[in-house]
Amino acid sequence: MRLPRIDQALEKCTSHLSSGTIEVEIENLLTRSLLILIYAEFERAIKKSINERCASISDDSVKNFVAGCTDRVFRGLRIDEMAGLLGQFDKSCKEAFHRGLDPETRNMYTNILNNRHQVAHGEGSHVTFLDVKQSYEHAHVVLDCFRESLFQNVTGSASFIESPPIENRSTQVF
Repeated sequence: MRLPRIDQALEKCTSHLSSGTIEVEIENLLTRSLLILIYAEFERAIKKSINERCASISDDSVKNFVAGCTDRVFRGLRIDEMAGLLGQFDKSCKEAFHRGLDPETRNMYTNILNNRHQVAHGEGSHVTFLDVKQSYEHAHVVLDCFRESLFQNVTGSASFIESPPIENRSTQVF
């Protein structure tokens, strides 16, 4: 699931960084900002998928309760935390999520989370802009897999799924 805000930020940063001689410190600042943006957008996309999945609940009180619980139950973006959340819907959702992620995708996704954590908690990060860009090209696939796993048992769920099947996803680096 490509996210427009991230794609636009990557495009602008790429353009800026390729426009001439750029100081390493400027590249580092852009890279750190991208890590924070990617994390926030990934979190937003997951919450949006959960809200869309819960939209099929006809009882407004239950729907409001579930929406309120999402923030308390959804604790983080680590793959095991996402799988645990999916397991709250159904064990098969959690299993499908784990099956749908190859080791390289897991690694690239985890790289983004770990580097974002280091930046957010003042430890700094030595990741380059190109590293982040390449990691995103793989990591956004985790969102597709999450969404597909979440909607796998929903009758008529095709209207919710916007992502291509796992085997047809592009991890092309631009």
